[in-house]
Amino acid sequence: MSWSRRIRTVAATGALAVGLGLATGPADPAAVAAPSTFTIHGAGYGHGIGMSQYGAHGMALRGASAGRIISFYYGGAQARPATLPATIRVGLLQANHDPSAGGRLRRVLVRGVEVPGRGGSGRFSVSGVTPGGRTVRRTLSGHVTWSIKPESGGTSVFDLSSRRVFGPTRAGTGVVVRYQTALPPARLLLPQTGHQLRWGRLDIHLVRDDHGVTRPRAVAVLPFNRYLRGLAEVPGSFANEALRAQAIAARSYALVAVQTRGQRSGRGSWDGCDCALYPGVRDQHYAGYAKERGYYGARWVAAVRGTDSLVVRYGSRVVQAFYSSSSGGFTSGNAQWGSAPLPWFPSRSDDPYDRGGGAHPNRNFRWTTQVSAATLGARLGVGTATSVRETRMPSWGGRVSRVTVVGVKDGRRRSVTVTGSQFRKVFALKSTRFRITP
Repeated sequence: MSWSRRIRTVAATGALAVGLGLATGPADPAAVAAPSTFTIHGAGYGHGIGMSQYGAHGMALRGASAGRIISFYYGGAQARPATLPATIRVGLLQANHDPSAGGRLRRVLVRGVEVPGRGGSGRFSVSGVTPGGRTVRRTLSGHVTWSIKPESGGTSVFDLSSRRVFGPTRAGTGVVVRYQTALPPARLLLPQTGHQLRWGRLDIHLVRDDHGVTRPRAVAVLPFNRYLRGLAEVPGSFANEALRAQAIAARSYALVAVQTRGQRSGRGSWDGCDCALYPGVRDQHYAGYAKERGYYGARWVAAVRGTDSLVVRYGSRVVQAFYSSSSGGFTSGNAQWGSAPLPWFPSRSDDPYDRGGGAHPNRNFRWTTQVSAATLGARLGVGTATSVRETRMPSWGGRVSRVTVVGVKDGRRRSVTVTGSQFRKVFALKSTRFRITP
């Protein structure tokens, strides 16, 4: 489930006091009676803009259709058809990060296995252009982990004993990995990310980093709705109309990404993705073929198929349909991100819908956490906290815009003001919809 996507970048903890103005003064005599612990009473999980996923489930349990859910959460918008691109590019591995080994990416690991019910041995193929300009292809065995990495300016494929089995390709070029068109088709496993790929192809190409080192990056090129089938945004056991609403919102978000960024965003930057979408909460959580499998996977696939080309439209405009796990009972307008208010992101109550229900009660509808006065103040550079005051914005659904913390450090009164998002990050809170007592 997508918990907290697209939260704006915040200052490092150590820089909070400098960036936001640390005030000092004589010690407060009342500090002697200050509380030893502060309790944070919170609601929801995520930014709260657009659709609440638990709210959609709660509405569906109460008989609402997917269209009604979309209209409610997106300010009267409608689920209507759109023309979709044939494919979408999803950046699974970027040159600046190897998720399994850490550091910058040196190689891309792939492993072919069978598609359940289709037989075969998991064989797949790689192709590339030779230094002489010919396009060549080689079939690789399944159940073997292969390493694809730069060599001699181009790209080669090695087994794990470092024996080259393909390449090097022409300088500056990568390889294309094809598994869907194998006979019979295969699944491609990416051990570094945990993805299973069943549809489309994997493009592995080269980029030179800021140190002049040639590195690979990997992009899945998928049929548009097959990409949606691999999204792990909500459980497949959610109510059917909630699944349909999620498919419509996710399709709309992806379409706007293609329209605004293009399919090859970040291509010119070594640490970009050369893609339309990232596979994590930065955009949408793409899990791959594993999401399609089993009874609940089939329910999600049916929701994607059943909504076909439907997206969220406000008038003629396709909406970038943000959503989060839980609003905590009140959605937020987009103004919390510093942009002009948009009518398709209203601030409105969705209690009791956001409580979920059935097999999926929302355990994050209300939550509490305790922080000692010493920890609260120390993390914000004011010693031991003596008082806290938050400012909540009605247009943000009661979310916190600023927090002022007063404390005593080295015998002097100090205070600091941080944004609600900064406070949330420092204390690992589930949302900025909270109040602090005493």
